[in-house]
Amino acid sequence: MKERKYKEDWINETRFEGSREKRVPVYRGPLFVFEGGASGKSLALRGLILWGLYLALLLAYFRLDFPGTRALFVFLPAGLSLFPCFYWALGLWGLFRAPEKMTRLQKENGPGRVLRSAVGCGACSLGAVIGDAVFLLTGGSAAAEWPGLLMLLAVGGVAFAAAAVFREAERALVERGT
Repeated sequence: MKERKYKEDWINETRFEGSREKRVPVYRGPLFVFEGGASGKSLALRGLILWGLYLALLLAYFRLDFPGTRALFVFLPAGLSLFPCFYWALGLWGLFRAPEKMTRLQKENGPGRVLRSAVGCGACSLGAVIGDAVFLLTGGSAAAEWPGLLMLLAVGGVAFAAAAVFREAERALVERGT
């Protein structure tokens, strides 16, 4: 449905191939490029590094089996952050495949998707941090859980750092005609 939002950016042209008439969609909407010499590939590489760090830290948190992972109000938001994390990977794939001049849909499916999913990962991680703080304050085994809380803080920090990087990238995208 989202793709239909930009249907006015396309027109159908009639072209002839031999004696056959063929209708071909042609993009007439705005094209977007990165300002200041930045490229989508370098941005995608930075996003890939941050995504890998986020996923590695989150999976290490689960693998190290801190006491907070056994509390549903810590585990659930941390586990749910895997959904926007994989959406983040789809955005990176779209950004790697995007040409230098992106259509509006490519812009939304590339850097826009990574930005939204990084914010989603950060929000879920923040929920897990708050749950872990509640776990610690209500008598959870503090000695064993403090490293887990610090790891969750690092996970959230990576997500919000990625959101900051891609927010700047969204601002660096400028419209360059059709």
